[in-house]
Parts: sequence; structure tokens; C-alpha cells
Amino acid sequence: MSKPSRPRLTEHGLEPVRGLPEALPPGEVLLWQGAPVWTEIAQRVFLMRWVIGYFLFLASWDFMSAAFRGESILAAIGSAALLLMVGGLAVGILALLAKIIARSSVYSITSRRLVLRVGVALPITINIPFVAIAGAYLRNRKDGHGDIVLELLPSHRISWIALWPHCGGWSFGRPKPMLRGIADAAAIAEILGNAVATSAGAGISRSVSGPETAMSDGATAMA
Repeated sequence: MSKPSRPRLTEHGLEPVRGLPEALPPGEVLLWQGAPVWTEIAQRVFLMRWVIGYFLFLASWDFMSAAFRGESILAAIGSAALLLMVGGLAVGILALLAKIIARSSVYSITSRRLVLRVGVALPITINIPFVAIAGAYLRNRKDGHGDIVLELLPSHRISWIALWPHCGGWSFGRPKPMLRGIADAAAIAEILGNAVATSAGAGISRSVSGPETAMSDGATAMA
């Protein structure tokens, strides 16, 4: 007879199962567990590509301005290089933050609920039973990464501050929990959709989307 597994002491406290605050009750099964891809956090939350483009533009503008003012090439290059160094530092900080957020986040889908263990300085665990979900849609991208955004019933609300950056839209009063930047998002959406469909007493509008570039309003169903 196998001995029950002991809770593990992690930076998030005692975790009998990674990403879960307690062992699953009898009859509940863990179907999938994953985390955001840090590059998705960097690009979608911190807009790293725009930041890189911004500093490249500043460096180019500074170089051309110095040239038009008649300054030496070495002086123009030095001034532009300084801006690029500042931009590189900013990008490095954003990349580090994205990696920390991805490392500290765990998404879990069970046969009865969705569990988000999120937060860096103040980690929390958010349980979302399927009966609290009013709808969901998938934002799928060509590379397979994507977001699964949930709409909760009016009787169920979660703090926007507690959720960020794992929330969709700019609705601070009614934030939408999100599985952000996950790999193979379409397959995970299917797992979630099937789990909700087979869960007793749960109702959810289900649909699926194509690539993000083909979406006009961002709403699709998980089918």
C-alpha cells in the first residue's frame, strides 16, 4: 500500500500538489497543469517589441540629429549607443519580470474547477468552479500560443489587482480571469471545454477561434 504524498514546502507555502493549496477531494481529477510562456508575458503584457522599437527610434533620431548639427561621427555614435544601453537595460528588466511571473504562475484544470496560483510578492490561489463560469473564448495565435479568457457570473467576482496580469480586457469592475500565453492553447481549450461540458450542473457558452489575425472582435467559442 503506497503512502500518501507529503505536502511540499515551497516559496508559496505547503503544497500537497504543485499549484494547489490542498489535495484534491475524492472524485476530483487533475486534467491539465501548465504555466504561461515567459516570452508571451513579455510581448503581450510588457509590450517588449514596442519598447525595443521605441529605443531604436530614439537612438536613430539622436544619431541623425547629431549628424545634422555637425557633430563628429564618434560623438553621434556615442550618444546613440548610450540610448541603446539604456534601452537594453529596460528590456532586460522587463524580460526578468516576465520570467518571474511565468515561473510563479501555475494554471490547473480539474474535473470540477479551474485553479490559478498566481502572484509574485503576495502569491494567492484562486479557485473558479465551473458553475461560476458564464462563458469563455479562445484567442489563438499562429504559433500555437494563445489565451483562454473566462467570463464569470455576476454573483462571482475576483479582484483585478489579485488577477493581474492573468486577466483580459480593461474591465476593472468585472475582470475576466485568463489563462494567458499558454502553449498549445487550442488543445487546452478543448480540455477545459470537455471538462465543463461533463461537469454536473455546469453551463457554459462554448466556441473556438482561429488565429488572432483572423479575429475581428476577439470573441470565439471553445468547441
